[in-house]
Amino acid sequence: MKLSNVHNLPQAMVNAMSDFQKPSKNVLRVSELINAPKQKELRLKHWDEIEEDVSERLWALLGNAMHYILEKGAPDDSFGEERLRAQIDGMIISGQADLWHMGVIEDYKTTSVNSYTFGLKPEWVAQLNVYRWLWYKSGFKAKALKIHCILRDWIRSKAFMDKDYPQIPFVTIDIPMWTIEETEQYIKARVALHKLRVAPPCTNEEKWTRPTTYAVMEEGGARAKRVLSTMGEANLWLKENSKWYIVVEKKETKPLFYVMKHGLVKRKAEYYTLEEAEKYIKDNETLSVVVREGVNVKCAGYCNVAKFCNCK
Repeated sequence: MKLSNVHNLPQAMVNAMSDFQKPSKNVLRVSELINAPKQKELRLKHWDEIEEDVSERLWALLGNAMHYILEKGAPDDSFGEERLRAQIDGMIISGQADLWHMGVIEDYKTTSVNSYTFGLKPEWVAQLNVYRWLWYKSGFKAKALKIHCILRDWIRSKAFMDKDYPQIPFVTIDIPMWTIEETEQYIKARVALHKLRVAPPCTNEEKWTRPTTYAVMEEGGARAKRVLSTMGEANLWLKENSKWYIVVEKKETKPLFYVMKHGLVKRKAEYYTLEEAEKYIKDNETLSVVVREGVNVKCAGYCNVAKFCNCK
């Protein structure tokens, strides 16, 4: 793996971020186990070709620094940063929880407020339960799982104004515990995927897929009036919420189509065909549908093997 320094960061920082963990075919770290098998496959195949800039590892550096400091402050009757291994279906599972203290497995994370407020991440639940399984295999039975989050972008003024906003830049999350049997079934299923001759394509969840959406916008407005999941839904909403409407008056010879605008009594135009009336509305409509193209967020900027992948 190659590390660049395009933005000329200090050498001390570069040195601190140059300690890479090369993947092993017969070992699955917990982070690898719960992540996409395709990513592990490509990392194994292209390890010497992978390129990353040190600027992309800054948040990881802060996380590592936090773990180092907290390991020094671990209580005397605890295990800090203990590396555990267990074998299952021919694969070694390796994990390192931040802390074991009085039967509680604890993990510390630096994250954003949004990441916390969006709800409990499934990968955090899986990670902590696999840690619990590893401790169980080592003869320790956990009674609780906790994640402690340091919120790196917390804003004091928002805490004053919103009681639902975290009141300090720190929150603790209780992680639901699976049974040991459920955890082992999960691990076996994940190992089976990782052992396939060709790894399956990443799922939308693994790619952090943000789907294409259709925003109904008002001319001159900065925010969408409504965001919908299909063009049909967006066009229907626009039609139902347009300021324009058509009134039909039946005549002896042929009907007249009056173009009206909500809030006005006087008609804006009249035509002998519906098509002409609809064209007038289309030409004068201030609402429009803007397509917001979907994107696989992880592939676009958070996966260092994306350029070797044909499943993006």
